[in-house]
Amino acid sequence: MAMLQKELVLDLMTDFGITRMTNLGEAQFLDIKFERIVNLCGDIVGDTNRANAIYVTNKLEYERRRLYQDQAIANCKVLKQELQSIVDVITGLNINKYKRPVLMIDKEINLIKAWRKSDIKFKKKL
Repeated sequence: MAMLQKELVLDLMTDFGITRMTNLGEAQFLDIKFERIVNLCGDIVGDTNRANAIYVTNKLEYERRRLYQDQAIANCKVLKQELQSIVDVITGLNINKYKRPVLMIDKEINLIKAWRKSDIKFKKKL
């Protein structure tokens, strides 16, 4: 996730791949989206770290860990929606710049899902 976070922030800092800014409204929209995306990345990193910090020894800990994993997946999906909203609203975007971050987000979702699946062994032992 840290690599995805770094790439997204760097893209955001270079104006989302925008070749030209058409109006002040778009600039304000991008400022809002920048903050939202940075916060989502932080939430995803935080949720995965919190889930990873739980050593499952009982059902409650399993459920807490699962909840953090689910929140990380949900935030990944929201992150994709935020990126899509930029593509939908802003003119002059280099859409090709969004392919790699979306693939990275999808990979992150799949990794977390695989992690959740492997955690089922904990649940069976409880």
